[in-house]
Amino acid sequence: MASENNTESPNMDTGWAVGIEHNSFVRIIYGLIAAVGITGNFLVCFALVRIPALRNRTSQFIIHLSVTDMLTCVWVIPFHFFLSTPSVPHGFLGELICRVFVSKYPLWVTIIASIYSLLSVNLERFVAIVYPLVYKNMFTIKKSLFIMLFCWLLGGCSSAWFFFTFDYDSSTKDCSFVQFSSRIQRFIGVYVFILIYVFPIVTNTFLHYYMIKRLRQQRTIRRADRKSGGEGEQRQENPASSWKLKTAQDLEKTLLIIVVTFAVCWAPNQIIFFLYNLGAPIDFTRIYYHFSVMLALCNSCINPFIYTLKHKPFRYGVMKSLGIKPDSVTPFLASGTTPDTPNA
Repeated sequence: MASENNTESPNMDTGWAVGIEHNSFVRIIYGLIAAVGITGNFLVCFALVRIPALRNRTSQFIIHLSVTDMLTCVWVIPFHFFLSTPSVPHGFLGELICRVFVSKYPLWVTIIASIYSLLSVNLERFVAIVYPLVYKNMFTIKKSLFIMLFCWLLGGCSSAWFFFTFDYDSSTKDCSFVQFSSRIQRFIGVYVFILIYVFPIVTNTFLHYYMIKRLRQQRTIRRADRKSGGEGEQRQENPASSWKLKTAQDLEKTLLIIVVTFAVCWAPNQIIFFLYNLGAPIDFTRIYYHFSVMLALCNSCINPFIYTLKHKPFRYGVMKSLGIKPDSVTPFLASGTTPDTPNA
């Protein structure tokens, strides 16, 4: 979300707790986004941990993505649902409140960690499908944990500039918005737009292009082998191998939908912030800005619905984890095998 202050009145009266956010309907929307996101992402983690057949290296990265999305929704509550700014004491504590709470630094850390957690899920799938021979060496437990930790380090370090957007004003005994120079502001606009939007989308698109290309090649080779082997051999084809390929293809479609959803949800907000930093007259108290914020935050609560609707093994896993017995159990859950193996 863009910095919610206009340049004409650099003080707390132009911050995130003014304007349309005082509207009860707007508060309810933010509260619903938080509630749905926390519940949905918790359910993803619960299902992936509880059902043994869903546990694999991919599920670990998906759990990490769900945790970052869930924490993002948790931060929505103090920053967008409860709008009263805490009193600002004098001294170090006042500086801390201004630079950490008022600037929404924790929210941005989890947002960036979430964005790059999604990228790490696609990177893991890319190596598993395109370079299966090196997969086990590249995605050991230690290296996987390092990748997850890197997402948080990137979120923490790349959001450090938020510490300087608000400062304690001793004259007003409140937090005041710090107006950067036009050059620094343009740099921040380009930097944030590339970091949060352009680079993740370009990289994810590249990864999915080669994953889909590789899966199509595997499907073509499998069909050619069946035809050349004759009817007798066609009957002897390993059903587990076919299921692995089909499940891998379904998962790639699911992840692709998630990437496209990310691009759509974040586009309005990032374009608004980018234009603002280039000097466009953006009013952060208007409905169009808060709509862009809501749409961006929806990205953190929509992924569980995509998993459930598009990925059949996960859908059955959720039902099973909740004690609901589906009419039929997929071969994946029935056998307890993991379809998303490197050679899938």
